[in-house]
Amino acid sequence: MKRPYNIRATIRTAAAVLLLCAPAKAMAQEAKPFAPKLFGVLKTRFETDTQTGDLRFNINNARLGVKGEAGGTAGLFRYQFQADLNSEGKLSILDTYVAFASGAFEVSLGQQLYHFGTELSRGPGKNYFASSSFLTTYVGSYYTERNDKIPAAAGNLGARDIGILFTYKGTEQFPVGILAGLVNGYGINNMAWHRNVNFVARLWIDPGQIVDGFGIAGNYYTGKTPLGNDITMAGGELRYMKERWIIEGEYASRWLGTASGTDRLDLAAVHAIYRQPVRQWGPVKFIAPMIRWDYGRNIALLDQSDILHLNAQRITGGLTIGFVKKLLQCELRLNYEHYLIDRRPAAIEANPAFHNKFIAEFFLAF
Repeated sequence: MKRPYNIRATIRTAAAVLLLCAPAKAMAQEAKPFAPKLFGVLKTRFETDTQTGDLRFNINNARLGVKGEAGGTAGLFRYQFQADLNSEGKLSILDTYVAFASGAFEVSLGQQLYHFGTELSRGPGKNYFASSSFLTTYVGSYYTERNDKIPAAAGNLGARDIGILFTYKGTEQFPVGILAGLVNGYGINNMAWHRNVNFVARLWIDPGQIVDGFGIAGNYYTGKTPLGNDITMAGGELRYMKERWIIEGEYASRWLGTASGTDRLDLAAVHAIYRQPVRQWGPVKFIAPMIRWDYGRNIALLDQSDILHLNAQRITGGLTIGFVKKLLQCELRLNYEHYLIDRRPAAIEANPAFHNKFIAEFFLAF
């Protein structure tokens, strides 16, 4: 026998379904799901030392990472993990952080780039040349001199540290970016207990925000090194990016407290790049001639038990052949590096890092 239609039961059922579905629908509209995305950089190269005739094939970088985000209209959480699978033949953990953003404000906590300058923060994925600039390589350098009790020692802060960063990314009404943060000062993968934290700050205006094509930035860092030195870094940047041109210059100084006084290091990097699209060149989408000038005054290097100081300049000329329309995606780089050094002690003469060289590098980023 067919049961009579119960309108009250139907209304109760419909109301229950609406109550259950309404918040789920609202959450689906407001929230973004955790959606991990893989990214990476691979740099393989052939290089030859034109002074000695030595040559080698080399895997310069093999980085792989995952990043994602989740959040709603009230804010957005970001996360990122990144590792270098070939850091001198070893696995090196680079990024492990979580960030929360709301509007133009963001706070990030973990191991991450601390953003002292564009050059230092580039990494292999955003460097237009096969080799890093002097500024990137040496700005965070520190050392202690040899004495009767201890041998000389040296290290580098690197571009990453563990800490907290507060960032204001700027708006159309106020297009000035501001960053301030506190970090351990021990570099990556080092969570030693200590009584000091290092401070970093940065102000910037992106190219084109105020003046057509031009951008400017200032950077500051102060604190202690892992060897106990007082260290301060400061620098400035001027950039021009418009249409096919990229012209950038950056200067930085580092003051280091040593047993014999304050050691000052001055560094500069200037480069110019012109991207020329091409047609009917098979897989080639553009060519980009480029040139870079590097400068370093009072670079300190550890040679066994002594600290050596030198002044050096480098001119790098290059041609990048791109297989997609944009730079820094899939390209072949042909670079020649020529070094100009005031004096060449035997240790510097024997160091291939300061030899003229030709580099052919394949770059792939995804």
